[in-house]
Amino acid sequence: MKKALPLKGGSAGLRHGTKSPKELESVLKQYFGYSEFRGRQLEAIEAVLSGRDCFCLMPTGGGKSMCYQIPALVKTGVVLVISPLIALMENQVSSLKSKGIPAEFLSSTQTTANKNKIHEDLDSGNPSLKLLYVTPELVATSGFKAKLTKLHNRGLLGLVAIDEAHCISTWGHDFRPSYRKISSLRKQFPDIPILALTATAVPKVQKDVISSLSLQNPVILKASFNRPNIFYEVRYKDLLDDVYSDISNLLKSSGNVCSIIYCLERAACDDLTMHLAQQGISSAAYHAGLNSKVRTTVLDDWLSSRTQVVVATVAFGMGIDRQDVRIVCHFNLPKSMESFYQESGRAGRDQQPSRSVLYYGLEDRRRMEFILRNSSSRKQQPSSSSTELSEKTLADFSQIVDYCESSSCRRKKIIESFGEKGTTNFMPTHVRCLQAPKSSVLAFGGPSACAQLSL
Repeated sequence: MKKALPLKGGSAGLRHGTKSPKELESVLKQYFGYSEFRGRQLEAIEAVLSGRDCFCLMPTGGGKSMCYQIPALVKTGVVLVISPLIALMENQVSSLKSKGIPAEFLSSTQTTANKNKIHEDLDSGNPSLKLLYVTPELVATSGFKAKLTKLHNRGLLGLVAIDEAHCISTWGHDFRPSYRKISSLRKQFPDIPILALTATAVPKVQKDVISSLSLQNPVILKASFNRPNIFYEVRYKDLLDDVYSDISNLLKSSGNVCSIIYCLERAACDDLTMHLAQQGISSAAYHAGLNSKVRTTVLDDWLSSRTQVVVATVAFGMGIDRQDVRIVCHFNLPKSMESFYQESGRAGRDQQPSRSVLYYGLEDRRRMEFILRNSSSRKQQPSSSSTELSEKTLADFSQIVDYCESSSCRRKKIIESFGEKGTTNFMPTHVRCLQAPKSSVLAFGGPSACAQLSL
């Protein structure tokens, strides 16, 4: 494996060594080409370098990965990154390798030869790896725990970073039981800093993540949930003659831009894709009903701009890493504000003007309410905790309904749903919201725009 490039003007760093902000910015510039850190990245980096646990809440596109990639370059040993998606791990490792940073991932998709090579490096006593990406399922195995213990005993386990940390919480919108298996890491390695990262977590989920991971006196960093470059809009299905035509007209009028359309059902994905194709719009469906080879092809074509629009279910979820998505449409209601925020937040990760359009209809509302209530009623012997969780599910859905039906500032509703206090700084007049500047096809209303219902 390739050794890390030497840092300009210094060594690779001490286990909990200190680096000045200027030194860290030098590393950032050397490897990633950026001249300064964004948001609360530097605070997170300094926290884990000082040996502190850290809970970091940053919006989609906020640069969470930099919070553990920079420490990997200035600390001795290996940074362990726990991620729920193999595709996300593959993308990040490929990107890091292209920058000369020794990184690998372990998963069932790799050949035995590749796995053996990685394990040999870890066992060498002087591993060349700086970052190792693994799934929570692997972390829970006795064999891998033993591997980590050996690294730790040699002083070569520098940091544990847990991406998409909200998945550990049963209160979150994307709970994954496999994440519960990593809760023992704090007890196993009490002196190793843990960095928990997420883009979407309401206050109750935030507390649950910190408690579940047993973070000790963590540094808690929260960036604003406001995505100022995204123009939020709701269109009312019951007032439209043809929703499919409205979507195709929206895409055509915006130019040949990268877009995602979310649908509740696979059949709707297929039907809408067919309609868009008939309108001359390059599009492809993506859902769990397609085999893995087809899904991989669709994703690759979209990432490489051979396909303009992906029409998908929530199967097109975490790990979709494209910076220049300009439009995210929801053909159906999401089940919660958390889901909506995460999905709409895939637009404009490059900080350029982008658009979120949610299509709302009363039939969609009744249907989703039925699905959520029916899901709750299927529990044979509901406990008090499951009853509370069911009530929360319906309360979460009522938030997204209120977002659609209210005449107040949508942007304010989004950030307040995550416990952040709204301000009046981004509440323009209805006219300014609805009449976006026409200087370019993507001048969606400027950095402070938020579409509101005009009554």
